[in-house]
Amino acid sequence: MGISAIIFALDVLLTAVCIFIAIRLAWLKADFKVVLPVVFIVSLISLIPTYGWLLAIGCFIYLLMRTTEADFKDCVWIVIYSKLLSALMLVLLSQAGLLQLNLSP
Repeated sequence: MGISAIIFALDVLLTAVCIFIAIRLAWLKADFKVVLPVVFIVSLISLIPTYGWLLAIGCFIYLLMRTTEADFKDCVWIVIYSKLLSALMLVLLSQAGLLQLNLSP
């Protein structure tokens, strides 16, 4: 349980940083302390089996719309960009030897 909690916390922090970067690139205004709870809530929702990822995406867009006062289109692009940036950061950490990804079942 301990290592899983650490990995979950790192994932939340990494996703929050990616969202913050995406918000800044979209010229929206939001602080990191506003983004972090949104990412934490969405990460908890995504832990629900089967349909959690779909609920999390909907919740992510809704909460971003409420906290940043952006329109739907901007929030969708922020979510897409941040997920791509997050995946790229995981690949770079894996290539650097700081993280080991085992994708085989």
